[in-house]
Amino acid sequence: MSEYLYFPGCNIPYRENQYELSARAVAKKLGVELRGANFICCGLNIEPIDEFASLLFSARNIALAEEQELPLVALCNGCYKTLRVADRKLKKDERLRARVNEKLAEIGREYRGRSEVYHFLDVVSSELKPEHIVRKVELRVAPFTGCHSTRPSEYVGFGAEEKLRELIRLCGAKVVRYTDMDKCCGAPLLALGEELGVSIARQRLLSMKARGAEAAVTMCPFCQVSLDTLQVKAEQEFGERYGIASMYITQLIGIALGLKPEELGLGENKTKPEALLKGALR
Repeated sequence: MSEYLYFPGCNIPYRENQYELSARAVAKKLGVELRGANFICCGLNIEPIDEFASLLFSARNIALAEEQELPLVALCNGCYKTLRVADRKLKKDERLRARVNEKLAEIGREYRGRSEVYHFLDVVSSELKPEHIVRKVELRVAPFTGCHSTRPSEYVGFGAEEKLRELIRLCGAKVVRYTDMDKCCGAPLLALGEELGVSIARQRLLSMKARGAEAAVTMCPFCQVSLDTLQVKAEQEFGERYGIASMYITQLIGIALGLKPEELGLGENKTKPEALLKGALR
């Protein structure tokens, strides 16, 4: 059994519980154990204000994984990016590592650079095999990778775009390519104004609809908020109907593995994919 120290982040436990629920269900089915720890924020929101403080947050979390001699895995793209960049910078820069450890020593911890940081998609991509699939989900699916799993590429690149597409195909679905599929979902702009975030989410949904997508698959809680929650708001605001059922890749995989909708938290999705999935199972 593969073991990882699971980093939940801030947003998922309080806003997108279905992501963790489905990830744990899929992990259990694939024989992957996700352990917990007393984590703090990854540091993503602090980074624009104080990069060193952000590094401290990440280093403290990675140190917990080192203490348990386990790799660290994150579901959230933002958490993955922040932790991964910090890990790479600290492994490379001895002086920076010394500064960070001077501060960590005050709380009895040390970053040694002996662990690795992974995105959960990378773990599933390695563990999921064709023989695990018991039901084919025959849908036209628009993949939405999100920004932080691919940029900055020199730190975080693990082939997320292709791996997401491969997993969708493995579940029996057809990958739909659409305009601006590698662009921002709009969620980061919600802090500046909901109108701008909704507008960008609408553009992504219109592009998916134009190519005949029936569903969108995400791998980040912020992207899911844009394509799922904001889809409802955009339909109301613009008087349009997109009809794109947005779900997490872990939910799609879970269905293909034969897990029940309630085990995957599908009822918590705002765009309600259950009816669409029932008609697509083979």
